[in-house]
Amino acid sequence: MTTAGKTPFKVEYAVEMTCNDCVEAVSNALAGIPGIDGFYVDLSEQRVVVEGTAPPSKVFQIIRNTGRKAVVRGQGTLKGKAGAAVCIFEGYTYTPASDDEPTPKRPPRGVARFIQIDEDICLIDVTVEGIPPGTHGIHIHETGDISDGVASTGDHYNPEGVAHGDLEQGHVGDLGNIIVDENGWGDLLVESRRIKVGDVIGRSMVITHDEDDLGQGSNEQSKIDGNSGRGALTGVIARSAGAFENSKKICACSGTTLWEDVRI
Repeated sequence: MTTAGKTPFKVEYAVEMTCNDCVEAVSNALAGIPGIDGFYVDLSEQRVVVEGTAPPSKVFQIIRNTGRKAVVRGQGTLKGKAGAAVCIFEGYTYTPASDDEPTPKRPPRGVARFIQIDEDICLIDVTVEGIPPGTHGIHIHETGDISDGVASTGDHYNPEGVAHGDLEQGHVGDLGNIIVDENGWGDLLVESRRIKVGDVIGRSMVITHDEDDLGQGSNEQSKIDGNSGRGALTGVIARSAGAFENSKKICACSGTTLWEDVRI
């Protein structure tokens, strides 16, 4: 994972807070953290905004460690560029990789959010539910054609024409692995200096059945897809609102709250 270095930025987090004790807990957790230049916590809007050079992934984890559910909501949109995108993993039938693979306890689904923090850093926040426990590879694929599920999404996004690997040196679309717990829940937060939101809109994301060996395997397949196996879930990456552009916490269609939908 890369860090933000000395580049200052502002990131907005939606945080489930119900009282002033929640505000105090989050504020105390963020106070005095190196790289955080300032922050404010808004109870009525359930919003936390942080400014500074601390990696957004670190800030996110600090907030979550207070026991509050949190979602990365946005950042200042770059002028003339798409600053945020979303990928919804749903509407695609999960197919077990083998007869002995456990049946998911609930319908598989998930969401990935892309946030262009600045010209150099893209924050990627992924949450999934309903797939078997274990370690699963996650990648951006070339096309956004999911008419035939994973089979029609093409190869990993690889504009540099390199071998498969990790977040730093592999395909641009190589995001590593997401770990799913025994209840079928998994989340991942990474920062990439190679991904640009504007370059991946319209492409797809795929979560695989097996673990990605990050190109470290001894066979040729390792240099293609990390031996991560067949795709399990997929979705199309679409443009979304940036920071402070969408404050909705309840879906008008289903009545589902942000916290029920994301379940972080």
